[in-house]
Amino acid sequence: MMKILNKKLFYISLGVILLTYLIKDIFPHQVIQYLLYAIGFLTMSLSYFKKLSKWSKILIMKKLLLLLLFIPLVSFGQNDFRKMFWGESQEVLKEKYPEQNIKINAFGEKPTLIRQPYLQMVRPKTTTITWKTNAITENCFVVFQQPNKSEKTVVKGNLVDHEGNKFNEVVLNDLKPETIYNYAIYSNGHLMASGNDYYFTTAPKSKDAKFSFYALGDIGHIPDSSFAKEPAARIMELKIKPDFGLGLGDIIYPKGQSARYDAQLFKPFQEVFKNTPFYPVLGNHDWKSDPEKNFEMEWSLPENEHYYSFTYSNALFIGLDSSKGEFFNREEQVLWLKQTLSVNKNNYDWIILYLHHNGKTCTYKEEGKYIIELYKIFSDNNVDLVLNGHAHTYERLKPYDSNGNIDISKIEHTNYKNLKDRFISITIGAGGKINNKWEVNPNNPENCKDGTIVAHAEHVPSFGVISIDDKKLNFEAINSFTGKKFDEFSITK
Repeated sequence: MMKILNKKLFYISLGVILLTYLIKDIFPHQVIQYLLYAIGFLTMSLSYFKKLSKWSKILIMKKLLLLLLFIPLVSFGQNDFRKMFWGESQEVLKEKYPEQNIKINAFGEKPTLIRQPYLQMVRPKTTTITWKTNAITENCFVVFQQPNKSEKTVVKGNLVDHEGNKFNEVVLNDLKPETIYNYAIYSNGHLMASGNDYYFTTAPKSKDAKFSFYALGDIGHIPDSSFAKEPAARIMELKIKPDFGLGLGDIIYPKGQSARYDAQLFKPFQEVFKNTPFYPVLGNHDWKSDPEKNFEMEWSLPENEHYYSFTYSNALFIGLDSSKGEFFNREEQVLWLKQTLSVNKNNYDWIILYLHHNGKTCTYKEEGKYIIELYKIFSDNNVDLVLNGHAHTYERLKPYDSNGNIDISKIEHTNYKNLKDRFISITIGAGGKINNKWEVNPNNPENCKDGTIVAHAEHVPSFGVISIDDKKLNFEAINSFTGKKFDEFSITK
């Protein structure tokens, strides 16, 4: 057994080796880590040769160093080792500022981008960005910055396996409210997507900010019959970009399967979703597949994801899960709804509730008795709008009271003032499909018992755009093919 002749040198070299191992994750290049190991082992070897001359030690070190460099050259191949050392196979992002150096090193084959990034949970100080890649993905990052500023921040995300592919999900924290950020996404260190249209705007912290949002239901019909790309295109053409969107259920036909999300929803809406967050609720077709393995895997939503609330400026938004019409966990959900409204009804100027199924209606759908049972809760707790899908058409009803009655004294239904204890229910269910076998006619007894409840009905592919500025709310119904407005009203408080 060889004897250590220079114990001091031996322990110093051992320390270098151990320290390199402990901090290995901070090295931007693998080769730096490798060279530190090489130095440690070389100095350790010298501790056995105390009696050798200085030049003999240098000669031995040179030979050992050449041997150590030759090993990876053979193992990795000459081309790969050269690229590892000089970075020819790397996409390296390097922005220096006082806090840190940002470097993202690419390795291996570039993953396939199956789904463009989409925004979730965009709050005043946080945002979630998700995209989907194939199974070879091992890590993911988002790099973001404010426009016209040099400082960039990198955040590492998590990977979630699902049906043979991987969701890349990155949560950004410590953001500034009401601020625009550009972002770029990386998987395995490879740049997957970036550009001027990849951005998000954080929600306002104050209740003074005016804002707008879009809403539509029944979007993701099968590709051969769907026109989902039309509302997506019209939303992109709006003069004022919406701050977010609401999905009114039946997000994917026929059975809400995850396997159909890309072709039927994310592809037609990819240009919208990359810079505008979307908050959907479940519909009866989404319930034909287990939501935990499908719907909930696709989205990052507040609370339990079946029913939830969020706020934006001076408005409270409540999404409900009406399931197949009878409501998911009905007693618990109704109790939660009452508590949420009770706590918040005096804190916000506007309350917008959305779900899939309709209550009263003059469409081809049956009246939803469980929704009608909630009318008193709506009117007693300052709910202003109830938005739903289900019927593949457009229908706006006159304001209801807690007993489900309309105010027959009102003749004009375009400009509302002082709608205390009343709410307006709107069906916007022609987001991706329309019932071509049915004609709108509120006076047809086959459609409803009392056609006077309808303020406006039009059987066209459509979506709604709602804008709120302090105490005034404006609603516009937009034709998804022409982009023309065909119905509008306002509420002033």
